[in-house]
Amino acid sequence: MAWRFTASKFKNTTPKIPKKEDTIFDVPVGNLSCTNDGIHASADFLAFHIEGEGGKLGVLPIGAKGRRTRNDIWIIAAHGEQVSDFGFMTYADQLLATCSRDEPVKIWKLSRDSSPQLATEVDVGAGVITECLRAHSTADNILAVGSHNSAYITDISTKRVAIELSGITDKVQSMDWSEDGRLLAVSGDKGRQIVVYDPRASTEPIQTLEGHGGMGREARVLFAGNRLISTGFTTKRIQEVRAYDTGKWGAPIHTQEFVSTTGVLIPHYDPDTRLVFLSGKGTNKLFMLELQDRQPYLSHVFELTLPEQTLGATVGAKRRVHVMDGEVDTYYQLTKNSIVPTPCIVPRRSYRDFHTDLFPDTRGAEPGCNGNEWLSGTNAMPPKISLGPSTTSSSPPPPEPMPPVQQAVAPPRPMSMSSANNVIPNGKSTNAPAVAAARKEEVRELDYGVVEKENGSSAAAARSNGIVKSTTAHTPSAETNSTQGDSSPISSISPDPITVVSAVAHSAPRVTPASPVTGSVSTPNVVGPAFGEKPKETAPVNFRKPIGASNRVPLSQRVRPKSCVVGQITSKFRHVDGQQGTKSGQVFSNLRNVNTRLPPESNGVCCSNKYAAVPLAGLGVVGIYDVDAPGKLPDGVMDGIYNKSTITDLQWNPFDESQLAVGTDCGQINLWRFSESDGPRNEMEPEKTIKIGGEKITSLRWHPLAANLMAVALSNSTIELWDVDEGRLYSRFVNHTGGILSIAWSAGGQRIASVGKDAKLFVHEPATAEHRVYERNAVVESTRAARVLFACDDRIVIVVGMTKSSQRQVQMYDATTTDLRHIYTQVIDSATQPLVPHYDYDSNVLFLSGKGDRFVNMFEVIYDSPYLLPLAPFMSPVGSQGIAFHHKIKCNVMAVEFQVCWRLSDKNLEQIVFRVPRIKKDVFQDDLFPDALVTWEPLTTAAKWMTGQETPLPVFRSLKPDGISSSIPRPIAAAIRHSDMPTSSATPSSSSGVTPTASSSSGAQHHHHSHHHHHPTSTSSSSSSHPTPIARNMQSCAVESAHTPDRQQVRERNHHDEWSTEEEEESAETGDSEYFTDENQSSQDHQFLVDLSDEGAEPRVLKEEPKEEAEPRVRIPACLLTPKDNGEEDEDDEDYDVAASWSTKIDMDTRLEQDQMEGVDETEWNQ
Repeated sequence: MAWRFTASKFKNTTPKIPKKEDTIFDVPVGNLSCTNDGIHASADFLAFHIEGEGGKLGVLPIGAKGRRTRNDIWIIAAHGEQVSDFGFMTYADQLLATCSRDEPVKIWKLSRDSSPQLATEVDVGAGVITECLRAHSTADNILAVGSHNSAYITDISTKRVAIELSGITDKVQSMDWSEDGRLLAVSGDKGRQIVVYDPRASTEPIQTLEGHGGMGREARVLFAGNRLISTGFTTKRIQEVRAYDTGKWGAPIHTQEFVSTTGVLIPHYDPDTRLVFLSGKGTNKLFMLELQDRQPYLSHVFELTLPEQTLGATVGAKRRVHVMDGEVDTYYQLTKNSIVPTPCIVPRRSYRDFHTDLFPDTRGAEPGCNGNEWLSGTNAMPPKISLGPSTTSSSPPPPEPMPPVQQAVAPPRPMSMSSANNVIPNGKSTNAPAVAAARKEEVRELDYGVVEKENGSSAAAARSNGIVKSTTAHTPSAETNSTQGDSSPISSISPDPITVVSAVAHSAPRVTPASPVTGSVSTPNVVGPAFGEKPKETAPVNFRKPIGASNRVPLSQRVRPKSCVVGQITSKFRHVDGQQGTKSGQVFSNLRNVNTRLPPESNGVCCSNKYAAVPLAGLGVVGIYDVDAPGKLPDGVMDGIYNKSTITDLQWNPFDESQLAVGTDCGQINLWRFSESDGPRNEMEPEKTIKIGGEKITSLRWHPLAANLMAVALSNSTIELWDVDEGRLYSRFVNHTGGILSIAWSAGGQRIASVGKDAKLFVHEPATAEHRVYERNAVVESTRAARVLFACDDRIVIVVGMTKSSQRQVQMYDATTTDLRHIYTQVIDSATQPLVPHYDYDSNVLFLSGKGDRFVNMFEVIYDSPYLLPLAPFMSPVGSQGIAFHHKIKCNVMAVEFQVCWRLSDKNLEQIVFRVPRIKKDVFQDDLFPDALVTWEPLTTAAKWMTGQETPLPVFRSLKPDGISSSIPRPIAAAIRHSDMPTSSATPSSSSGVTPTASSSSGAQHHHHSHHHHHPTSTSSSSSSHPTPIARNMQSCAVESAHTPDRQQVRERNHHDEWSTEEEEESAETGDSEYFTDENQSSQDHQFLVDLSDEGAEPRVLKEEPKEEAEPRVRIPACLLTPKDNGEEDEDDEDYDVAASWSTKIDMDTRLEQDQMEGVDETEWNQ
């Protein structure tokens, strides 16, 4: 296999944000102003900055959780001034080194039983200002200290400076040792200079590298195997990462830019997994990259959006990871008032066995040599240990003793030299904690608990935790107690007793009763609680049919694990790849005079399947470009249409690809029509002009189902519904007290949402007689800009806005409740321009990008926690002015394209194709392309919709081309219940796949599998490229989602191979008769021959005979059969078709596997 197809086992490493109770919160960190990493971790302790005068540090043991105020932590009053840098000694988990500008380097001894004590001090010289420090990677007691224009190698066991290094231009900002301990890299002159030393060979640099070109406040340098990684800034203050080859010093082999900000990227490296962690200081981003030996040398793994801004970050000791949970690293984030330990997990099918490929032998607590030996030229490497359960425990660290208040605030006292010299080891560090071997039967099970919903309707899950404690005290060996070589107070530090806790938690699954849907809302205006208040119990709104089609109520509503592997949902679109038009020639170049001063309410560029419209500089100038003929635009004056007034918004007619509506600030809508035979467009006139009034138009939105119906938002807080074909005003409603920022129709066309400068969210139902309105207060902090849209089958209203601190965030509200209950909020990033969202109904992917952004952030939206599943972001070298998306039919589904858009920059308009990497592209990917919502064909007219003559339901259509097989074969038959069969006749439906069945002579309710025989020469309308539309309304979608797993929650797998046995259908070629199998037979060994020849009569059973041996098939449970709307008035006459439930792409094997994990018998499905 070629190298580029070799998959890394750490490529899918996923960080999992913990719950609040698993973090350390209310920590007095405050606003830091330091140039170090802010927090460091050893195998036993966490040390971090805290607020207060002078150089104070806080200390907590590893494994601490919950609330930790100032009286609950150990405080080290390290220095009189602020601590410049600090860090743990590599092979002494209880030793913490600190430095400051006014005092010598200090070494502190930490203990679980007492307050920190000063162990020793190292004076690097009079007048030397220490800036940073770094412990040696292989030797004990060796510490590198950086100063203004020099660096020092100190031996803390002898309290002296062993080597002084020169050749640094400006003050040292970062240092790091190579993995073999031979080289020391130093970053100086604000990251513009990188020098590399071999300290034992020369005090001058052996290499001087060109660093970053920017003038950032901070910079970092880090050895990563045979690579040297440096982080800094470009001349445009953009975060930059450079990688150098230590075997070929010179120019960087890899350069990558990230976000424009003032905070540096804090790098960390795990040599066992080769993962690089980049934490944006002052941002909420964590970038995970993988170091590779070939291009790209730094490969993208994961981008995590953290809930809060990062003030500091570190990666925990490898010896503390939970190997039996697949945790390869622990990332610690320091925020303003909390410490968040984030486990990084590699998904595996099972964690009952130790995965040796994920956890190679790693360095333990023993150094390779002592300080004297290393200075004498020894290059001994530290011995490695196994992380397997036989040698180490993945149990959580012991609970820490709570320090008394007096000890927490009292300054530490130095150790007496007499007591320090009592025991002097030979330099070999033996303070690694001894750990108890974990028994094989104590493997921790997965926790299937779920976060409590905000409405409080879910009952708390009962938990029963059994904790077994065993205490083992580590006894120093004879070699440790012997006195050889150098005498030092550092070597006399003995390890503390370690308590090993082994916990096996069993969590009962949460079972919540069904919430019946009550009657329709009768009040015209319902006001929800103010922002920040605890929501009250709210009655659900009758937007869809009551859920009652399944008799499987207990199993369908129990809490299921979000993932069979790590208890976390991942999206099948998570590895989305965006291909730019510059690679495929789909770009309009030489674009000039782009209007960059559009109102924040406008999306700017927009496109249909034929044309793209770009606002240009000037009074109402819009450039029109044929998307099928990209290329270089001619020089000279840009051609375009003239609206003679300032443009506020523009939208293409979704049902007419040649008609463009342009809103202006004088209250006028210009309708333009284009064709390929148009001459110079600057001479064109609007096809029609609609004068709304004197108010400025802020937003235009076409109705998703009715032709020529448009919602218009005005600056006077008014929303009007217009028939643009007749120029007729149908409705006007005013609810906001300030200007309207954004409006959006629901996919079903029944509701319209609006958010305004009064920070209120309204959801209107204009087609109802009483015009129901639902209200939510204080949905946005900053009223400068916001966007609103519907998602998840119109069950969620998403508001994209900004905070007063310029944080861009996404808020989700439940559109099925009367008070629009708040569900979830996630901060995306910090920027000055608002985010513009686009939602793909079919894939549930939310695209987010703002003006000037180089990134397009993507999330898959689900109607359950965690609500937003992050996808791989798209990054461009230049910022964008706007993004416009095509209809779904523009996608090449055989190339696994699920969205196509045009991205506008200052000089180009380029096409971007979003694809999902798949190997097999000769089949139709059903799991990625469900039946698409038809947004390009109208279903009614504006007049009929407004008068209530026609209220059509959304239409869904398959995108599968002719002659292409599916990756997931359709179900072999429809299971039909006898009690729901028609009494007079049953007619097969080619579009729905429903086949008739015979009723049981005894009248018992048996379940049958019908085996429809497919003739090779027969054709079906569903297999054509433009099949007959199948009416599926939003209510049926809600019923499906309530009874089946969300399609986002199904693990990605090769369905074509998994379902190959189900494709072989059992059929009997007996003319107009078919065989049906009775599943309720205990032996399941009989089948019936049914006569279907007479369409006007009830099917009758001809004979019963033993069933022949056949390949095993998956049984379709009755609970998965959802009622399909057959267009008849009688709701009781429902055809049960499994094809409806298949539209959500259910993976039966995954469902069975989840039941097996939870101990559920498969036979419960039919109860």
